[in-house]
Amino acid sequence: MSLSEEERRDLLRLLEIIEDKKGEQAKVLDMRDHTIATRFFVLANGTNPKHVRALAEEILEKYDRTVVHKEGLDTGSWIVLDYGELMVHLFNEEVRQFYDLDDLWVDRYYPIKKLRTA
Repeated sequence: MSLSEEERRDLLRLLEIIEDKKGEQAKVLDMRDHTIATRFFVLANGTNPKHVRALAEEILEKYDRTVVHKEGLDTGSWIVLDYGELMVHLFNEEVRQFYDLDDLWVDRYYPIKKLRTA
């Protein structure tokens, strides 16, 4: 299933913000044909809780969409920013490994390289 130009642009913008703030292991999961009420997950992690919060704050400031809901800003271990069509999951390294959404949704992986060359 191909992406609309708006979806591609939105995902690339989020990835750019994450990269600029030195977020690690960014990944896009395509949830469009699943029963979940969002189209994409964007996963990334920071090196510590302060870095995870800084990533979230940077996205909230620079991503040109209104966040519908946000969770976890107080702890910085797992922060979720819900933009409706997109959900951003930012983790502390240990929390990401523990919950392992990467392997849970391995069949949903959307290659970042494909986003950049489309």
